[in-house]
Amino acid sequence: MTFTVYANAVEDVKKRLDRIAAKAARYSVPFSYTVSEEHPQTVRVYELDHVNHVQRETERHTVAAVDFEIECEEFIKANGWTVRAKIEHGDKGNIVTALGDKPAEPAWFKALARCDHCKTNRFRKVTYFVEHESGEVRQVGRACLHDYTGINPATAAMWAEVTGILGDGLDRTAGEWSGCTYEEMYPVTLILAHAYDEIKAYGYRKTDEPHSTRDEVKERVLNGTMPSAEAMENAEKINAWLVGLDQVTDDRWIGDLERNGSTLALSGYVKAKHFGRLVYMPIAYERYLEHKARDAQREAARLAETVSQHVGEVGQRITLTAATAKLLTSWEGAYGTTYLYKFTDAQGNVYIWYASRGIETRDGMTLKGTIKDHNERDGVKQTVLTRCKAA
Repeated sequence: MTFTVYANAVEDVKKRLDRIAAKAARYSVPFSYTVSEEHPQTVRVYELDHVNHVQRETERHTVAAVDFEIECEEFIKANGWTVRAKIEHGDKGNIVTALGDKPAEPAWFKALARCDHCKTNRFRKVTYFVEHESGEVRQVGRACLHDYTGINPATAAMWAEVTGILGDGLDRTAGEWSGCTYEEMYPVTLILAHAYDEIKAYGYRKTDEPHSTRDEVKERVLNGTMPSAEAMENAEKINAWLVGLDQVTDDRWIGDLERNGSTLALSGYVKAKHFGRLVYMPIAYERYLEHKARDAQREAARLAETVSQHVGEVGQRITLTAATAKLLTSWEGAYGTTYLYKFTDAQGNVYIWYASRGIETRDGMTLKGTIKDHNERDGVKQTVLTRCKAA
């Protein structure tokens, strides 16, 4: 049997089930349970229409829930018999508690307190309807239940106790919901979208700052504010990035914050306490794209340089049209300042010039110089120039 309960009720439910397990052990009846991870669950809040005898849904909420998987069928099964229901008899009718997988029969709510086993004519407060695997259904008294079927009435009562502990689902009437304790969960994309709108309007503000992004996003969510269409579109992109992250990769642009964001995105829903981790993700995503773009540019430049060849002969005067030109560094020495320039031509060949003066560089500039040397650095062939003059 699988029962779903509110996540904040888990510890209480476990304690009560552990007491049932101790009772089951005394009767040598198998009993065990497992608890799932937290997951989002939709809860219906409804009001009762007593005139038309219907329920009308008034609200829906997404809450943190867990599943209890219970193994205790032996409580109500023996020798091919299964207890279908416990009947508590009264003057105004019967209280019927279905104990198996099948629903109670309507006639049982008016059934007399008889016993098909002993057929003794006396008043009984409790009887049971039992069903054989052949399909035969019988009503027996509590005292005769064990003799007729081999099922202990105490274990049948424990089944009812288990179902009473775990309840009948999460849906509540409006009155019940007002007094219900729960942890609401929110779609990750909704939080990301609100964070995008907030950051676009006011920039990112840390959690210890007044009107922090986290607090403003929380207020937007609780007030039912709708994110912009642009924000929702970008939230989908950010969420897809987080879901697709390899959390164990040694990517220098992926840290603990992004990895935690990925875990939250994979879950699909988050509690309010995790908003702080998510609201930074629009910034993290933007910076990740920027870093990756720079890495791609550097890699493209590196690959281009691997085709570099030595140009001309030492002592030869050449004119160079520089596809790229930049000052790498400069330093002070005994003879003044030395400037290190790097140029590439359209073929990807690399040129180096150690200059004693600074010049203005620009891509596409023309440079005249003399070939001083041919060397190689980090596997890249370089043509070293001297006595250069910018045209």
